Amino acid sequence: MISPSRWWTRARAVVGVGMLGGAALISLPSVLPSRASATDERPPPTVRVAGQPVELTDAAAQARRIADEWARVNLRLQLTEETLVRTRADLGGSVDVEHLTRLLRDADNPASALRRRAEDARELTLALPVRFDAEPARALLLELKRLHDHSPSDARFDPDTRQIIPQRAGLSLDVWATLDDLDDALHHGQRDVAVRVVRTNARRTAEELRDVRVDARLGEFETRYSLNESAADRTHNLRVAASKIDGLVLLPGEVFDFNAVVGERNEASGFRPAPVIAGGELVDGLGGGACQIAGTIHAAAFFAGLTILERHPHSRPSFYIKLGLDAAVSYPSINLVFRNDHPFPVVVRIRLEGGIARSEVLGLEQRDMVTFVRRIDSVQTYTESETQDSSLPSGVRVLGQRGVAGFRVARWRIIRDMETNQARREASIDVYPPTTQIWRVGTGGPPPPDYVAEGDGHPEYTADEYTTMTQGPGIRGTDTVRQPGFSGLPGWTARMGMPQPPAVEPAEGDGN
Repeated sequence: MISPSRWWTRARAVVGVGMLGGAALISLPSVLPSRASATDERPPPTVRVAGQPVELTDAAAQARRIADEWARVNLRLQLTEETLVRTRADLGGSVDVEHLTRLLRDADNPASALRRRAEDARELTLALPVRFDAEPARALLLELKRLHDHSPSDARFDPDTRQIIPQRAGLSLDVWATLDDLDDALHHGQRDVAVRVVRTNARRTAEELRDVRVDARLGEFETRYSLNESAADRTHNLRVAASKIDGLVLLPGEVFDFNAVVGERNEASGFRPAPVIAGGELVDGLGGGACQIAGTIHAAAFFAGLTILERHPHSRPSFYIKLGLDAAVSYPSINLVFRNDHPFPVVVRIRLEGGIARSEVLGLEQRDMVTFVRRIDSVQTYTESETQDSSLPSGVRVLGQRGVAGFRVARWRIIRDMETNQARREASIDVYPPTTQIWRVGTGGPPPPDYVAEGDGHPEYTADEYTTMTQGPGIRGTDTVRQPGFSGLPGWTARMGMPQPPAVEPAEGDGN
């Protein structure tokens, strides 16, 4: 295929000479000097253009007529099951009227090189000097590409209906190859062009899922999200990410890769700017909220006994989930990856409703009792800083970011097979650096009347010193044991001498 750059400035005219029996097909860019007498008495041949005989009485008028008629002819673009009809002119095709006029005049001149080349031919067929400005067709094809391109989607299992949702092949419209075909069609008089597409097969087919059974809930977890209008973009991102995961099936030995399944968090994938944690601070970023989906799914997979291959804590605690169960993700470098080592397929679910994100891992049977054990081994005091802000009135001081203590957390997972009564234990350490408490100091003009400064309204972050959570056979939901200890009750940061902002309504942290 020719380089796409060809189509930014392309304009081509076909030039050729041929002889078929008593007829000549001729198109010349210029006329050679005459070597025959201008009084050549040979009878003129019948001249045809685009298969039609042409009178040579007024070459310029005939050329314009032929060009107009040619440009109005419809051309059909076939895209899968859709047919688009456009004129040749709409697609950037045209006839070089000046060139065609010269050809017609030469055909009427017995002394021209064109007539001499034709010799004694009874018919003279002239090839149309067609030009193709690819820009109109390129714009149309790019719009079709925007409307029709889609990634492949795997077959999924709907636990609600117990039905398999068939796979869908991916489709990508090849603009440049289609422009090549369109160019050829215009020059050869063809009226049908198939739009070139590249199809990509789905990884998972419906046939592979025919034996999936979801008789048991292996693990589950819930987190809460805000229904406030101010959090609408973040909630939108939660739904976009969840829609790419819900109903995904992992066969025995298969791996779930969050970044591979959800893809890049950008506007093209439907994500919006919303708060994300970066360097321990909340800042706006595309796809804010994806980490909550990752954390909720991680916790469900954790209690389902799936093998966690990659998981990262955040750089600051999250209010929606307990320390040690969160999962930070950032495309493409920070990921959540786990594997199904059960001898049967599992289905990963994630649903959002009424401010609750709920994830479940479903499968054939629940044999394991899984316990999450977490202990806070140490805390680190947060510090304060001030930053000048010209958007605030002069003299105003507001809390830009509530300080959060740092935590060193020891965590374990204990998985006990209830049939064999054998258990295995996994241990790890999570470190959450302290979050600086930031004050914004106004340097702008005087405050307007009735001005009320608004700052960070987050409450003090609390986390139980010791927590265990268990799911498994005979337990409905989650059996939780909490010991608040030194960090689990309101006011603990003040008791440890950490700087305090103005009082706000107390609220429990640590995902409670």
